[in-house]
Amino acid sequence: MTPFSVEPAVEHAELRAALYELVGRFLTDYERCANVHGLSLPQARVLAFAASEPLSQRRLAKHFGCDPSNISVLVDRLAERELVERRPDPHDARVKLIVATEAGRELAIRCCQDREWLGPTLDGLSPEQLETVREALLLLVGT
Repeated sequence: MTPFSVEPAVEHAELRAALYELVGRFLTDYERCANVHGLSLPQARVLAFAASEPLSQRRLAKHFGCDPSNISVLVDRLAERELVERRPDPHDARVKLIVATEAGRELAIRCCQDREWLGPTLDGLSPEQLETVREALLLLVGT
């Protein structure tokens, strides 16, 4: 792999190049699958988060690194397709939670299953390799 030429820390150049390649492949694969199902990549991401757990627009915005008002348009489009709905937060009536409907949950699952690169790539790893990848990614994201 060619080292990432603008990396100031030479010892990180190869890792940075690999991460750029990984993120690029991941996003391209995810976007292709989202588009097949009539979703934009940001819509597919919101749907995936909503299918995992009910979240406020504020928490969704935190995942996206944006203002909650930017998430509102994405949620509106998903709600129009009846893929998500807004429900009152049982702990704070001022807050609405974004929750995937059954159709939304099914579509989120299909968007994971239909990826051409990620699923087959992970399926090709041994259990030990999967554990190594999991541990490395958790180290990088600080979890």
